[in-house]
Amino acid sequence: MMPLLDLVSTSTLLIPSQFGGRARWGETFGPYADADGNGHGTHCSGTAAGSQFGVAKSANLIAVKVLSDAGSGAVSDIVSGLSFVQSSARSSGRPSVASMSLGGGASTALDSAVASLTGSGVHLSVAAGNDGADAGNTSPARAPSANTVGATTIADARASFSNFGSVVDVFAPGQNVISAWIGSTTATNNISGTSMATPHVAGLIAYLISVRGNMSPASMSTLLKSLSLKGVISGVPSGTLNDLVHNA
Repeated sequence: MMPLLDLVSTSTLLIPSQFGGRARWGETFGPYADADGNGHGTHCSGTAAGSQFGVAKSANLIAVKVLSDAGSGAVSDIVSGLSFVQSSARSSGRPSVASMSLGGGASTALDSAVASLTGSGVHLSVAAGNDGADAGNTSPARAPSANTVGATTIADARASFSNFGSVVDVFAPGQNVISAWIGSTTATNNISGTSMATPHVAGLIAYLISVRGNMSPASMSTLLKSLSLKGVISGVPSGTLNDLVHNA
């Protein structure tokens, strides 16, 4: 069974050509319009589950908006968004994966929400961050049960902006990534960030569930690392796993 895939970000333009009848609006948390006026969320959704660029092209997508069209938001709204994902997963009775391409300073509240989500069986992929620094001081990247994703270039080098450190679980493509965009039903854009790497991993988790069956989030994290290509990324500092996500 292909799982539900929740995109927690600036939300998603529900493009029929990209998502068909597989995508629906979930909920908005914060004083924002029920639409993606930024493009970030639509791009991430296209990478995770779009029919043109997506990793899991058959996944059912739920858009959850927790950030403004400027890309900022309150921790309380993000926590509410994760609670919604957890409740939706419980109600559906289906395997669920969440992709969260956002981050900020260390937050115990956000870390606790992540622990609650994954403790309920929902798989979670999060961005390592784009400061070119240790991700251990940021949330949700530092949350132990999340799959924290760094970014690589097309040449399999760590992207210069990508955070690193012991909390980074895997790396995925995150520089000059093409995916769906807002503005029209055929719009695309090439952008960079660990935000772009994160939905690659969420899509892969959804795909792996569809072919291997569901498992605990901890077991999935172990599987992702076991399938990854080891030691192939240049520019990875010591103390950071050199694992490039891969579907063997």
